[in-house]
Amino acid sequence: MALIEFNNVGKAFTSRSGAQFVAVQDFSLQIQKGEFFCLLGPSGCGKTTVLGMLAGFAEPTTGRITVDGATISGPTRDRGVVFQGDDSLFGWLTALDNIEFGLRLRGLRKGERRDTAMRYLELVGLHGQQDKFPAELSGGMKQRIQIARALANEPKILLMDEPFGALDAQTREIMQRELRQICTMTGSSVLFITHDIDEAIALGSRVGIMTAGPAGTLKDVISIELEERSRTDMRYVEYYAKIQGTIRHEVERATRQHTRRKAA
Repeated sequence: MALIEFNNVGKAFTSRSGAQFVAVQDFSLQIQKGEFFCLLGPSGCGKTTVLGMLAGFAEPTTGRITVDGATISGPTRDRGVVFQGDDSLFGWLTALDNIEFGLRLRGLRKGERRDTAMRYLELVGLHGQQDKFPAELSGGMKQRIQIARALANEPKILLMDEPFGALDAQTREIMQRELRQICTMTGSSVLFITHDIDEAIALGSRVGIMTAGPAGTLKDVISIELEERSRTDMRYVEYYAKIQGTIRHEVERATRQHTRRKAA
C-alpha cells in the first residue's frame, strides 16, 4: 500500500458573490514511503491547493486523501510543512528557539528539546548559528531553519511549497543538493511543489506534471533515473525537453482558452 493516496480528489472554492471556482479536479496519485516526489505545473494549475489538502489545511470537495490508509482529517505532526517565504519564522526567537517551537508545543522537557533542536540545526549545516535571530540570517539560512524545524518533529512526510523560489541561483543549487542528502539520511517522504523544471529533475525520484488551471489535474508522471543530476548529461537534457514540451502545451492551451473567453 502506498504511503500517500489521492483518489479522484477535487477542490472548489466559492467566492463572496457565490460564483464557484474549481481549482483541482479528478486528481489521483500514489506516493511511496521514502519517495521524493516533485509536482510541477504552470502557474495557477492547483499545485499549492494539492499540497494544502495533503497538509490538512483544506478539505477536498470531492474524493479522498489517505496517509497509511487513514483519511486525512486535519493537520498533524506527521506532515511537516516548509513554505516559500521566511515569514513563518518567529522574529523574536533565535534560530534554535524556532526549531524548538514544535517540540515545546508537544510538551518535551527543556533538555530533550534543546538536544533535538541542536541535532537538526547541525544536520542542516548551521552549527554556531543557534543564537542568531532571523533578521541576522541570510535567505538560505532561514530556509534551513524552516527545514530543521519541520524535521525536528520527525514527520513521516515533508511538504515543501516552492521553498527555494526566493533564493539566488547559486544558493538554490546548494540547498537542493543538501536537501536530497538530508532526506536520504532521514528517510523522509517528500512532496515538493515547484514551477522550475531544472529543480524538479535535480530533486525528484518522480516528477508529476499538472494540466493548466482552472480545474488542474495530473497529466503525466515521469520517473527520473539519473545517477548524477548533471545538466550536461544527455538523459537530463532529454527529461528536460520532455517535461518542457508537456508544460508548454498546457500553457498554450490555457492561453487559447483565455483568448476565446475574452472574445466571447
